[in-house]
Amino acid sequence: MTTKTELNLTLKNLKELYAKEAELKQAISNQEAVIKEYLTDNNIESITLDNGTATWKAVFSKALDMKAFRQSYENIYQLFAVEKVTRRFKVA
Repeated sequence: MTTKTELNLTLKNLKELYAKEAELKQAISNQEAVIKEYLTDNNIESITLDNGTATWKAVFSKALDMKAFRQSYENIYQLFAVEKVTRRFKVA
């Protein structure tokens, strides 16, 4: 059984890891921005370099606008609507 002391230490470590994760995400975003800017400025979608290939291109897809569908066809929406349960973990 885990004690409150162990949980406190785990929570402290988790918060530190979240902080490091945020820093890493920002560093990744900054590096991606450099490559994206180069590709955009040179009007190219992909570049192959010594360390790999980077691609920055538009991807088109279609999705059903559920809000508009529900407003227009409430009765049909209710026939196919399913309830789902999710769990959310949050650390503050």
